[in-house]
Amino acid sequence: MAKTKIALDDILHIVFWDHCENHHDAIQFEVYGKLVAVTRKAYILGCWIHHTPEARAADNSDDKNEHRYAIVKSAVDSIRKLK
Repeated sequence: MAKTKIALDDILHIVFWDHCENHHDAIQFEVYGKLVAVTRKAYILGCWIHHTPEARAADNSDDKNEHRYAIVKSAVDSIRKLK
């Protein structure tokens, strides 16, 4: 995989491999989202997140109505920066 220069808040399209229970092999998936964090092992994408910090602060729900996914770096086939 060619190195793509990415930074926090970039909107990304990631193609990656995932394990599948009772299947004959791993399956390729794709995800679109905003890069909200990077760890040693994963890219953390927000796929349903607040647009501004003020909107997040105003949300009084426990989970802030957000959905984030950790995509394991070693399973990534490609990353394309959309914005």
